[in-house]
Amino acid sequence: MKRFLCILLTGSLLLCPLSGCGKKKDAAAGSAPAAAGALTQQEEDTMHLNMLFSLIGTPDIGVTELLGDGEKQKYGADGSLRQRTFEGTVYGADITFDVNYDEYGDVSDIDVSFPSSVSRAELEKTVTELVERKPSADGSWQAETAVVTLDETDGHVCMMLKPFSGGPEPEESDEP
Repeated sequence: MKRFLCILLTGSLLLCPLSGCGKKKDAAAGSAPAAAGALTQQEEDTMHLNMLFSLIGTPDIGVTELLGDGEKQKYGADGSLRQRTFEGTVYGADITFDVNYDEYGDVSDIDVSFPSSVSRAELEKTVTELVERKPSADGSWQAETAVVTLDETDGHVCMMLKPFSGGPEPEESDEP
């Protein structure tokens, strides 16, 4: 069942680049953003963020079939794969993203680092468009397969994708 799901997800992800095919915009129209402040796809883009959303829970074989081995890999003391680091271009910006794995070898979360040229406000509007939902009260978005959060560190915006659990987050207690 996992192999079938992996193949199905990989096939659907490979179709994503084809969905952008169609009539090209003229130069004047291409310079206008899709929505005020949102990022737009560029010709030099090597991937789309929706592709990363669908990787949550995917076995490593699905990731490597789609993206390759990555620039770097990290392994646990027991020899199990813990992380693959990839580079790509999204919305004309060069990004680095880490795909982290759980003890079963499935994608547990993804961290995407954007350069300082991408503002948090632009990314917030872009994520809102991608998931077709406004952020919740805690500032996170609920995509179909992942919870998306943004964090700013040292002038860079980082997008974190965690699996969608389907239930409310457990409340933290001050009690020991």
